[in-house]
Amino acid sequence: MTIAVEFHDVSKKFTLDYQRPRSWQGALVNAFRRKPRVRPESFWALRDVSFRVETGESVALIGTNGSGKSTALKLIARILSPTTGALTINGRVAALLELGAGFHPDLTGRENIALNGSILGLSRRFIHRRIDEIIAFSELERFIDVPVRNYSSGMLMRLGFAVATAFQPEILLVDEVLAVGDQAFQDRCLRRIREIQAGGATIVMVSHDLNTVQMLCDRALWLDDGCLRADGSPAEVVTRYLTAIWQEEQSRAEATTRQETAAQEASPAEATPDVQETTNEARWGSGEVRIEHVEMFDGEGRSTTVIATGTPFVIRMWYHAAQRVEQPAFGISFYDEQGHRINGPNTVWSRFDLPAVQGRGYVDYIVDALPLLNGRYDVTVAVYDRYVTHPYDHWHRMCTLSVVPGQWERQDGMVYIPCRWRHGVESQPPARSVGALQTREADRSEGHVRESGGRNA
Repeated sequence: MTIAVEFHDVSKKFTLDYQRPRSWQGALVNAFRRKPRVRPESFWALRDVSFRVETGESVALIGTNGSGKSTALKLIARILSPTTGALTINGRVAALLELGAGFHPDLTGRENIALNGSILGLSRRFIHRRIDEIIAFSELERFIDVPVRNYSSGMLMRLGFAVATAFQPEILLVDEVLAVGDQAFQDRCLRRIREIQAGGATIVMVSHDLNTVQMLCDRALWLDDGCLRADGSPAEVVTRYLTAIWQEEQSRAEATTRQETAAQEASPAEATPDVQETTNEARWGSGEVRIEHVEMFDGEGRSTTVIATGTPFVIRMWYHAAQRVEQPAFGISFYDEQGHRINGPNTVWSRFDLPAVQGRGYVDYIVDALPLLNGRYDVTVAVYDRYVTHPYDHWHRMCTLSVVPGQWERQDGMVYIPCRWRHGVESQPPARSVGALQTREADRSEGHVRESGGRNA
């Protein structure tokens, strides 16, 4: 395979000059100022990054904002030059970096198509032959002869995407532009990217949509603070990336909790009141049994809030009952980020025998293989009476669980459902086919209702 893009120890430095004069008057004033001038600061967007992309390969750059992803694309597009290191590009490049950024506001959409096409190296004949197709793809027929200064940002991005993908590039650079327009248009953009892939083009893309990364790309590169942290299959790199960020968030949350606890110990009069006195949107209950602490464990028994799909998982609810409480019901619920309840078992409905509780103890909710797919979920923990109607203590969505991809085969959605597939070839369709359904509808239209087993069919 030939190499389309190669980075060899590439670094890119920017100079941050906070007091740079914007006019000659400003320069003159600064020359007579007595206040010492702040020295410019060096910022390394990339540090000794090395990787190669083979021809026809689709590679994603992932990472947090400011990690150097867009800088790498601009280097490939030759908008920027590396400070140190060597960069090799083999092929004609089309860049979808800032859609619509090159449009002239006083020109119409049609005129800007011709202008942008020329910038991309398209001939006038080619543009004239494809202009109707470009306009139709952008779905801007009604506004195509209106100056683009009157366009919304979404309309500009639609037009820019349609122009940049109107021909088959050898290397396509995509920077966070697949969320253009409504869902139908996004689907069309993804189909266009698929067509370019099928034509043998090399694609280097930046996206925070990790599902799109795993769907479109052969490899993923994780950039962190300008350095290359991981290079491998999308599933593997995405898992490492998500695990790192969520562990960092967990560490920050634990540090905040420690600070709050220390502050409460220093000011005991301002400490959080007991559950009996707490009636807010997140926690409520009469307090006969109190949940004092919640822990989550992985299959190795390590306390964590980051779990991989398909691995063992435990939620431990530490409780305290000041007096004997008969047949309490401990339960949990999982919610997605939109607040939709996914699952909500409890000890009573699961027929777990818990005659009574008194004093301190814990109840474990145990899952042998967590079926949740990657994402972030809120967890509710609660203890109710035996009829699951009266709350003793209810923590509503007060815990957070982060799920990263596991070893199971990839699926979309929120829950992994094991399945099998079957393929068969039939020379004759089964008796109950579309024709049978059509006959059934015809019977209904004539006022006949067939019955089976004494019930309306």
